[in-house]
Amino acid sequence: MLVIAYVVNFLGMILLPVFSWIYFARKFKLSWKLLLAGGLTFIASQIPHIPLVLALTPTFQSWGLPAFAAALGILAGIFEETSRYILFRRVLKKSRSWSEGVFVGLGHGGTEAFILGLLAAVAFINLLVYRNIDLSTIPSIPASQLELARQQVDAYWSAPLYVALLGMIERLFAICLHVALSVMVLYAIANNRPIWFWIAVVWHATVDGLAVFLGGHQIGPLAIEGVIGLFAIVSLWVAFSLRIKFPDQKIESFRDAEATT
Repeated sequence: MLVIAYVVNFLGMILLPVFSWIYFARKFKLSWKLLLAGGLTFIASQIPHIPLVLALTPTFQSWGLPAFAAALGILAGIFEETSRYILFRRVLKKSRSWSEGVFVGLGHGGTEAFILGLLAAVAFINLLVYRNIDLSTIPSIPASQLELARQQVDAYWSAPLYVALLGMIERLFAICLHVALSVMVLYAIANNRPIWFWIAVVWHATVDGLAVFLGGHQIGPLAIEGVIGLFAIVSLWVAFSLRIKFPDQKIESFRDAEATT
């Protein structure tokens, strides 16, 4: 059953965004360029973000867990929301509808889920092989790391069933978050409300920072995902609440009102 759970997990991480992309593109008749732009924006945001985090992590950790979590959250919020802002302001200059904001968010969060799903699949295959062979026969594992490698393999194959599925669930929550954040940033530009860009930065920083903080307290993966799930629900509520405030939706509402008179 654990093998099946791990397979469902990485397939879900890969296929969930793909199905959402196809459904949304057909429903709203949107260009796949928007999706590609969202995905490339995620990748571009990580090029400076990841090296900076790796370089500063020892310093951040010396500050204590609360400051460490806050610093990582703030960096994530600044890099990813700024990349979104630049995308909508400089590249997608004509994209000002709610549905386009959602589709770009699906591209951003879905690309992240897709990549992590592929990595999870590779890890599964490797650990499936390692499970059935003597690790000391693998040249790439140094003798000094042999015991640690065995512990990692044992931990992977002795995990509770629900743990094997948490990656897929986490990505679902993250996609909801990225959709809402893209809508917030686009709303800031389309309606000339810059405060919503900063709301997106703070919201992103809060979610990421809280995840790091709770993980550091070892409260358990289910509790952490439960908290992130609540943020995902609120994020979707915000995204749908903003829908009617977009210029295209206001025009449609006006036309509907005119048609009924």
